Amino acid sequence: MKNIVIVLIILFVSCKSSSDKKTDTKALELEQLQTRIDSLFNSNIDENEPGAAILMSYDGKMLIGKGYGTRNLDTKEPITKSTNMELASVSKQFTALAILSLVNDRKISLNDTVYKYLPFETFKNVTIKQLINHTSGINDAEEYFHTNWDATKIATNDDILKWYSAENRTKNKSGQVFEYNNGAYEVLPLIVEKVSGEKYEDYIKENVFKNAGMIRTNAFNLNHPIDIDERAFYYHKDSIGIWNKMDGHPLTGLAGAGGIYTSINDYFSYDNALRNSSIYSQEIHNLIFKQNDSIKIDNSEMSYAMGWFVNDSIAQHSGGWFGVNTFTKRYLKKPLTIAVFANMDNFPRELVSKLDSMSVQFVNNNYR
Repeated sequence: MKNIVIVLIILFVSCKSSSDKKTDTKALELEQLQTRIDSLFNSNIDENEPGAAILMSYDGKMLIGKGYGTRNLDTKEPITKSTNMELASVSKQFTALAILSLVNDRKISLNDTVYKYLPFETFKNVTIKQLINHTSGINDAEEYFHTNWDATKIATNDDILKWYSAENRTKNKSGQVFEYNNGAYEVLPLIVEKVSGEKYEDYIKENVFKNAGMIRTNAFNLNHPIDIDERAFYYHKDSIGIWNKMDGHPLTGLAGAGGIYTSINDYFSYDNALRNSSIYSQEIHNLIFKQNDSIKIDNSEMSYAMGWFVNDSIAQHSGGWFGVNTFTKRYLKKPLTIAVFANMDNFPRELVSKLDSMSVQFVNNNYR
């Protein structure tokens, strides 16, 4: 009996020693990864210029959350993981969630026609789902506004609606062709307001951000500006190397296609809520990354779901605006997420692919 006890103790100590060694190795490799990422970003981003916030999370843990560069060139305050960054088109996933909130509450159906809520000829044969997955077949109002809008005025979503209602803006038969469309996403907040009776920015804060644990995230509207804690302003470097603040562009008043300000901390909470299916019902969560099998993008395996480009293994989205560059990528077959939010429009995109490859390598080496 005594010998058996001794053997068990030896086995326990041996297993514990092996486990401790594995933990120590993982911690060392994570430290080395952070050093490599610091070297990569610091060599491309000056600490006194606009920069980026980054996230790498795995299995519900923030392995890396950090900022590089400056959020406000006037005050020289640095970007950190709590800095609120403009997401540009990454905002679309939250616009889609605002619609899904109404579906979750059984106030609308994705298969409802837009015409049911906004009774204009352009929307007669277009479903809400087709607005979300860019197969509506309608022209892109924002594309028109970029060249024809009066730059002395801040555009509103009602201005977008007036353009669509003035005449039939149908381009293709609905549900037949994928064509990325910012204007379609600027119609979606109007549906939210029509059905909920609330301002879009209020509704999304209470029914999307709050549910996802995003306590400091806001939908910003230049027509009704609010103070944003630790806000990053966004910048463009001109031909003589001067950084110019770009926050006052007249199309910044449009909600839906962009306009969400969030931090790495809040985005991490949101990512966990997605992985835990805790924002809405499981039925709704099953729709978020569901592929549109009938319409692939450019003969690839990618299709567009609820604010995400998806295939069997990844969901991703990028964003670009005047002074903004963003990118998010979620692996669907392993719990890995990366995100990069930059407040400059000439951000070197190769940093994103390098961060991605380093993250995947670390996960493959340490989580098997």
